[in-house]
This record gives sequence, C-alpha cells and structure tokens, in this order.
Amino acid sequence: MSAGAVEALAQIDSENGTASVYVPCTPPAVPEYNASEPYAVIGEARVDGGTDITGRPLRQTLTDFAYRLTEHAYELAECKDARDFPEELPRYEDN
Repeated sequence: MSAGAVEALAQIDSENGTASVYVPCTPPAVPEYNASEPYAVIGEARVDGGTDITGRPLRQTLTDFAYRLTEHAYELAECKDARDFPEELPRYEDN
C-alpha cells in the first residue's frame, strides 16, 4: 500500500509476520550534488511465533506500528525537503 511517497509492505505466514515502511529521505549532511542517490528511512516491525491475531488484522497492526516507528525516525533524521505524513496509511482489505 502507499500514501504519497510513503510505501508499506506486509508479509504474513502461519508463524511469522513482517511489515516494512519506506519513505524517501535525503539526510541533511548530504551535499546537493549527491542528493540524486536514493536515500530513505525504513522502519520494520516483526512478530515471530504464534499470535492471538492473524491475517489482515495482523498485517494492519504490524504495518501501523512500523508506520509510527518510521514517522518518528524520519522526524529525527531531519530530512531535506521534509514531507508531511498522512494521519494513517490506507487500510488493508480482505482478499
């Protein structure tokens, strides 16, 4: 899923789950002539072993947690051309 430049991906199986959130970010120490390199802040949340929730609810919970983690890290990174984060990412739908 994505919202603007913020992208998220969750992968869940019967025993584990991982969600990653990616947002482009050029660090303040990078000179303008090097700003064409791909820089980003990436947050990841993972669960190993059994959980009380599965499927879409687990994907959503992990993604929301990774999203807040990434949002906080992005703020600390003081990225050039800072962007606003949406209140929340779009919700996963049952497939």
